[in-house]
Amino acid sequence: MLNQSQDQSPTAMETLPCAAPFHKLLDPLSPFAKPAGMPPLKIMLAPLALLLFAATTARADEPIPVSTRSLEAVLIHPREEAPAEVRSLNDGLITAQVTATIVELPVQVGETVKRGDALVRLDPWAYRLAERRATAELEGLRARLDAARKRSQRATQLQQHKQASDERAEQSESDVKELTAQIRAVETTREEAHIQSEKCLVPAPFDGVVAQRPARIGINATPGTPLVQLVEVNAVELAATIPVSRVSSLNRATAWEFLQEGERYPVRPRVVIPVADPVTRAREARLLFTGDKPVPGTAGRLVWSDPRPHLPPWLLSRRDDQFGVFLIQNDKAIFHPLPGALEGHPAVMDPLPAGEVAISGRESLTHDVAVKLVPAP
Repeated sequence: MLNQSQDQSPTAMETLPCAAPFHKLLDPLSPFAKPAGMPPLKIMLAPLALLLFAATTARADEPIPVSTRSLEAVLIHPREEAPAEVRSLNDGLITAQVTATIVELPVQVGETVKRGDALVRLDPWAYRLAERRATAELEGLRARLDAARKRSQRATQLQQHKQASDERAEQSESDVKELTAQIRAVETTREEAHIQSEKCLVPAPFDGVVAQRPARIGINATPGTPLVQLVEVNAVELAATIPVSRVSSLNRATAWEFLQEGERYPVRPRVVIPVADPVTRAREARLLFTGDKPVPGTAGRLVWSDPRPHLPPWLLSRRDDQFGVFLIQNDKAIFHPLPGALEGHPAVMDPLPAGEVAISGRESLTHDVAVKLVPAP
């Protein structure tokens, strides 16, 4: 009995579909395709496949839920900035113009001076002496000139009466001309000595603050010797280093500010120098303060906003290697390309297109796909 049962067991197993390979169950010619009294497996699975296809098609045709916001609510005006420094319009190192000994320094570092105030006094005795010498020489030459003129007049009269030769009259006239030339030369020398004497008093050329005083009493100054550095604190402007790519944005802006340690100073552009640094590829802009002014040498940041509307970078979508934004128009998603847009940077949107911006759900959108509006999460 046991042996007979064992011999029949494989035959019984062969009639069971569960013991057959799955691909044979799908073959209608296979003896394992259906047990006795059962329909083929393909016929059994066909309705299920139709149901799955219908469900998939129905889901594909369903509008994609998205939330939207108006363009005006999401657009921004990016803030640009650049390093800047306050510079004085008059920041000069005053130097000696004559050779003389420094005898007095009436100003100290940090003092405020007015235009014309004495900064340095040099010893003028050598130039005053030369001026007096020239004055004395002039007196002698003028006396000789008077005598020469009288001789010339007498020689001319004698010549007219044939009592003097022509050579004598010409010599007298030549003496007058020579003395006149000598007087002019000495007058020039005296004037030069007077000017040099006046230059021994070094006045302030403008209102300012004494920033440095390298001069020392007793030093023999020569032309070019540094004496005092004077800085004008009221006449200042802002110098900013602007990358070439941002110059157009600076020119388009309508408001500019200089920021320094929490303080804000309104400014306006005066000029962008039309020369770029070949190393930094930047141009220097000069701006004028329209209100309070910081002191020269103050460093900070120049800030301004681009007046053109920009789309925030987190709303950019990429389709077919092009960046753009999805706009909702008549329950359709419209992909609006933004030429020149860069990933991670605000994109210019000027002029503004029609429609609202897709916020949530935009990751699943394609161009011209149907959508339905849902509240924002």
